[in-house]
Amino acid sequence: MTSVNRREFLNSSLGAAATLTVLSPGKSWAASNKVVLGIMGVGGRGRTLLRSLVKRSDVKIKYICDANQRQYGPAAEIVMEAHDYKAKFVQDFRKMLDDPEVDAIVVATCDRWHALATIMACQAGKDVYVEKPQSMSVWDGRKTVEAADKYKRVVQVGMQTRSAPYLDKAVEYIRSGELGDVRLARVYLLQQGHRQNVADEQPIPEGLDYDLWCGPSPMLPYRPGRWFHNLWDFYTGFITADLIHQMDIVRLLIGKKSPDTVCTAGGVYHFDDGRQQPDTQFTTYEFGKTTLVAEAGLWAPYMHRIVHLPDKSKYPDWQFSATKIEIFGTKRFMAFGRHGGGWQVFEGDPKVRESKPVHSEPSEWKFGNIVDLHFDNFIDCIRTRKKPKTDVADGNLSMNLCHLGSISYRLGNRKLRYDGKTETFVGDAEANKLLKMKYRKPWVVPDKV
Repeated sequence: MTSVNRREFLNSSLGAAATLTVLSPGKSWAASNKVVLGIMGVGGRGRTLLRSLVKRSDVKIKYICDANQRQYGPAAEIVMEAHDYKAKFVQDFRKMLDDPEVDAIVVATCDRWHALATIMACQAGKDVYVEKPQSMSVWDGRKTVEAADKYKRVVQVGMQTRSAPYLDKAVEYIRSGELGDVRLARVYLLQQGHRQNVADEQPIPEGLDYDLWCGPSPMLPYRPGRWFHNLWDFYTGFITADLIHQMDIVRLLIGKKSPDTVCTAGGVYHFDDGRQQPDTQFTTYEFGKTTLVAEAGLWAPYMHRIVHLPDKSKYPDWQFSATKIEIFGTKRFMAFGRHGGGWQVFEGDPKVRESKPVHSEPSEWKFGNIVDLHFDNFIDCIRTRKKPKTDVADGNLSMNLCHLGSISYRLGNRKLRYDGKTETFVGDAEANKLLKMKYRKPWVVPDKV
């Protein structure tokens, strides 16, 4: 069958999904040394993950799942092109969970489904690769950790820089004391964002299970486009959705878990499109004697992301790096680049008033294989039952930093005191109400997982 014919077959109609070859009852791909997967959500990010997964000979993609039937064709073609078999299509992800042959699921939906899908998969005895952000609130993030622990599941969060070798070396360097005592760290997300246009209400398209698509979020009138990215009930925000990568890296570098205080400044200053989340955000966290500052803006076209640089063999221009991390020690300073930028350490001479690089660590890792490396770790952990690079509990601590900053913003940029042991704010009932999102029945994260 040629590529053209496969494409015609896969896109001709969703009726084709009903005629797909079904695996023989009781057959186990794991028994033939293959890990059997289902993937939930095959829009842009889901298809990127699929392209990585189909490179592997030790994985079988048994299910492609999406609330929108129209997403099936392009995703199924990726599997067909690589392995010449037809993955089964399901709209309702619970059908994947009911299949005893499935070892793990990949959750690549939009934010609102991440926590609940992870919990339900753990309850069904499946391991999980869940894209960031892993939760919509501090509370449901905690429930993902409880579910993974209770059902003894491997849960890898899609913060892929954890799998970069140069990150491990940066951590070792800081732990060795070469920077001195770390008193300040800064992370950045400064780039060009986009206005979100809101279309008029329209009939729900054929093939879209809109109730399932909305999931835990409110079932508002259907409108095409990504209007839902502007609303707290659907999305963590454009800043949080990307800044979480840097927050996870910096938390590992400075060796901290939960802050004592958090205070945000900023607002919607640039995009007049009805968004609820800020397009400009400056958040300060205090960890004892170490302060972390996160600076973010969605209106800076002059900043560059390392992945887009034409010559990746050189260190980036740190001044204009859109996603850099800076670690200030009492002896030296480290500049760290996400997206495979490597890192450099500088020291200064107060007599001549200049600084010079004293240690450099090239990437050893290309952005193109970031997902491959993270899946290497995930598949290995499925087999060995070790904790993955971005284990759900560790990832949750990083995600909480973003949630805390958002809560401060939503309360008028108020400074808040936080107790990391109880995951609550100290003496602030109004802030504690925002630790948990509202869930639409029946898609509710349970109190007891």
